[in-house]
Amino acid sequence: MDTTTTTQKNEIVLAFDIERSGPRLEHDTIAIGACVLDWTFKELDRLCLLGYFPKPDACGQQTEFDPKTWEEFWSKHQDTLTALTYTGTKTKKAREEEIVEQVQAFRRKWELNAEKNNLKLEVCTDNNVFDGGFINCLLFEYSKQLPFPYSTQGEYRPFWETHSQQRGLLMAVDPGFKQDWGYSQRINELYDIPAVMEKPHDHNPANDAYTIAFDQQVLLHIRDGQIKLKK
Repeated sequence: MDTTTTTQKNEIVLAFDIERSGPRLEHDTIAIGACVLDWTFKELDRLCLLGYFPKPDACGQQTEFDPKTWEEFWSKHQDTLTALTYTGTKTKKAREEEIVEQVQAFRRKWELNAEKNNLKLEVCTDNNVFDGGFINCLLFEYSKQLPFPYSTQGEYRPFWETHSQQRGLLMAVDPGFKQDWGYSQRINELYDIPAVMEKPHDHNPANDAYTIAFDQQVLLHIRDGQIKLKK
């Protein structure tokens, strides 16, 4: 796979993923992950911010679960949940504020890196409404900075969603595929995808952010003709 063209080497991807204890505002952020990949699929950076409080903090607050979310999801992934436990000294609210600060610092770091090195930075999730929406809720509560899709420098920029882009691609190249899920797998079956993806989609949000960034880079490579349909 030729990745030497200057314009192609200029695109890097920053992907976010969030894990929550439920779908409403009164539920909690368990963890936020982020990952940055360059055009060669090399991981440049990652972030994993833990926020799960299994026991009451100094103010008597702990992570509250939506019963349906617990039954259908987290009860089946308790090892992952344990690994996302916050072990610092801050209260739950103070930790949430710290998470917001660190998310914004990570974004700004890579915005400035892209500007300095003449790179195009693409920011994405696999579900803008859920992941982007809840990150924005934290921003609204703890920061006066503008929400997604604005950059940390106040510029309105695209905020991509891999799931929708993948569906659009498959509607064009494989209209007979009408499932609502399994897009990455189907694209991998159709296209000559490089075998460099090592981290699993395991609900650790940093690992999941890697898979999202990987999917976005695959889409960019397909767009530019660097990844082609299998013969």
